[in-house]
Amino acid sequence: MSKSFGSLRKQVLEKSGLVASYSLYEHGIEITEGLDIIIDGKKVDYKVNTLEEARQYAKQTIKNIDLLENIDTTIPKEKIASYIREYHDIEKITDKLIDSYIELASSNVFTIDPVVTAIKESRTSEFKGKLQYTLNDNSIVAIDESTQEYLNSLLQDKNEIVEYMRESKSNFIKIIKGLGD
Repeated sequence: MSKSFGSLRKQVLEKSGLVASYSLYEHGIEITEGLDIIIDGKKVDYKVNTLEEARQYAKQTIKNIDLLENIDTTIPKEKIASYIREYHDIEKITDKLIDSYIELASSNVFTIDPVVTAIKESRTSEFKGKLQYTLNDNSIVAIDESTQEYLNSLLQDKNEIVEYMRESKSNFIKIIKGLGD
C-alpha cells in the first residue's frame, strides 16, 4: 500500500513541477525541478546545486525565520536601541535601524558589529556561551564571546577580512588560526 501512495505522491509532485514538498516546524517547503526553494509560498533567492543542498538551506532559513520571531519578542526594541547608542554615535535611532539589527542578528551572518554581538549575547544560543554564525557557503561556525570581542577590536575597519571570513568555513578558520600565530 505504501508503494502505491509513494508513486501517487511522486506523480502529483511531478505534475506540479516539484521534486519535494513537505512541512518543517509548521512551515511549508517546496523544491522545484529547477531546485528553486519556496517557503510558505515565497520563493527564496538562493541558488543550490543539489536537492540535499536545497533541503539544508530551507532548514537553515526556517531556523533563521523562527529565530527572528523569537528575537523580536524576547529582546525589547528599547534594549536594542540602548545597544546602538552604547556602541555607535547615532543621533536618531529609527525603527527601521532597529529592525535591520534584529534581522542581521537573526541571519547569523558573521559580523564584527558590537551591537549584533550584544543582541546575540542577550538571548540564549543553541551553543551556550557561543555565538553562532552561518557563512555564505551555508556552513555554521560558533565562537566564544571573548573571541568575538577580540575580533571586534582587531578587525575594526578591516571589512575585506570580514567579507573573506564570511565566504566559507575554511576562510573563517584560516583567519582565526592566523590570529593565534
